[in-house]
Amino acid sequence: MTGPEENLIVPDDTDLAVARLRAERARQRLAGTLVDIQARLNPKALAREAFDELKEAAQEIAREGIDGLKRHPLTLAGVSAAAGLFLARGPLKHLIEVYLDETPEPPESLKPKRARARRKGPSE
Repeated sequence: MTGPEENLIVPDDTDLAVARLRAERARQRLAGTLVDIQARLNPKALAREAFDELKEAAQEIAREGIDGLKRHPLTLAGVSAAAGLFLARGPLKHLIEVYLDETPEPPESLKPKRARARRKGPSE
């Protein structure tokens, strides 16, 4: 007699124990994952991670800049000279006004003389 009772699978104790063990391991993995997520979402950890990424990006930019300057030293010299002149424009202007733009005093023979007041004499 084949009835519906023969098609039912009855779990034995070992299958139940294996299922419980798998469930416990899954809970432990989930708990570990939650702890990791909480640690990563900590504001201090987020700030530290952002700072590290920013520092790495700045170092990369600096390395690329130095490599570029090594390839083009004349450009570096020109830019440095232009920046130096721009920053020193005030003192340079002062030097030009004081020392280099002096006009010498004219000789006495070229200085205007004041006209003397004439005395009214008998001839007038």
